[in-house]
Amino acid sequence: MKCENIEELLSAYLEDDLSPEEKRTVEKHLKTCQSCNDLLSFIEETNKSLADFPQLEVSENLLDRLYSIPSRKKKLKVSFDFLLRPSLQPIFAAATILMIMISFYLFHPDRNTINKTINRQVHLGYSKIERLYANAESFTGHLGAYKDKILVSLKNMKLLGGNEDQKVKT
Repeated sequence: MKCENIEELLSAYLEDDLSPEEKRTVEKHLKTCQSCNDLLSFIEETNKSLADFPQLEVSENLLDRLYSIPSRKKKLKVSFDFLLRPSLQPIFAAATILMIMISFYLFHPDRNTINKTINRQVHLGYSKIERLYANAESFTGHLGAYKDKILVSLKNMKLLGGNEDQKVKT
């Protein structure tokens, strides 16, 4: 058995609280281990020193007063300390700006003008996207005619795995 396991049993060994099997195991270990013997003697000395201290008797009056102290109930305490973390400051700033914009929109006397302006900007954005998409389609259509020549050039430059010895015939 390891010393760590024996050390845990030494106090119970001194108080004779071990089973006969555990007691034999501890005694067998103590015959071979000097550090556990030293620890056992230290524990015995400590117990003897503590036995010299006088035992105090607590009066019944003091015990009654101690038992009459009501136990404190834990109050439900809600803490908002997490709100003070610096990492949340950008989120709070963005939320504040958003709330200001929403309040301006909701309480503006001419909300219909704002709705029309937003609607116009959204439609302008859609029309720009449609034009870009149409230009991209026409560009890819123009490139289709030059596809074979572009591939030959890229292969000759070794971008698509071709090498200089292997020439592509057109």
